[in-house]
Amino acid sequence: MSYAGPASRSHGSAGRRDPAASAPARPIGSSGPAALRRPSAPSTDTDDGEHETDWQRVAIFGAGLALGLTLGAGAALLAAPQTGEETRAALRSRARRLTRATGRRSHDAWDDLREELRSAARSVRRRRARLAARKALQKELEREAVAD
Repeated sequence: MSYAGPASRSHGSAGRRDPAASAPARPIGSSGPAALRRPSAPSTDTDDGEHETDWQRVAIFGAGLALGLTLGAGAALLAAPQTGEETRAALRSRARRLTRATGRRSHDAWDDLREELRSAARSVRRRRARLAARKALQKELEREAVAD
């Protein structure tokens, strides 16, 4: 069934096609190319092009968000498989585990930073030593050139 209705074929028109049946469907009551275009965006009268905030919509969104959070928390409490005390104990143990893991990671990060800084300092010392050796070699070559 097409948008304009069912396509009907006569029994004797097996080789012929109905041009109306193959035409693209158009919304009822529209005609011409203007009906196929999207409506233009409403124009704003502001000179600097900034959008004005609709605070009523923001408030409605915030209220809906708060209501959803409240209903979700209530449903979670009602459907919890443990008692409140067991849930709090589980949350406490998870928090301790997370704290220990974060502490280990931060110690590892400090160790990594310390090693990186030591490596950078060694690299700078080697570079300075090479530069000093190069300067000493140049001075020696200059002295030999003057002595000849």
